[in-house]
Amino acid sequence: MHNLTISIFGNKIFLEIIEEIKLFSKFQIKLFDDFDYWCKEISNNKQLAIFFMTKKNEKYYKKIIKGNFPLVVINQSSNRSNISGEFIEKLNTPIKILDLNKKIISLLSRYEFSKLSLIHLSSYIIDKNERKIKKDGIELQLTEREIDFLISFT
Repeated sequence: MHNLTISIFGNKIFLEIIEEIKLFSKFQIKLFDDFDYWCKEISNNKQLAIFFMTKKNEKYYKKIIKGNFPLVVINQSSNRSNISGEFIEKLNTPIKILDLNKKIISLLSRYEFSKLSLIHLSSYIIDKNERKIKKDGIELQLTEREIDFLISFT
């Protein structure tokens, strides 16, 4: 987790505050103004993304929730949009820095745990946590013994 890059879209002042208080000093932090470049960067490098939901940025939100990466959405208090997802955390402004830090740590832990539980075997995906094997949208529940047997082929 220490090699992680936090990519911020939509708020330069936030980046300056974070750098000033050295909250995420163990991570590399990047600011992006170009949405398409930001999306390409976080999708290719599996970074944690911080997205500022504003009236101007609302049109981009539907594009980024499709990605399978950890995402923190910082929403204006007056904007009550429905934000949800497995690796999405939501904060409303004004934010408390300690809350942001806790959300990021929690989100990264869930993401890493989930990532480590998936095993790719040919065109199948084995989920050790849920004890399922998946292929083409079809899931089959397995026993722990069956999971161990399949894992021996990896």
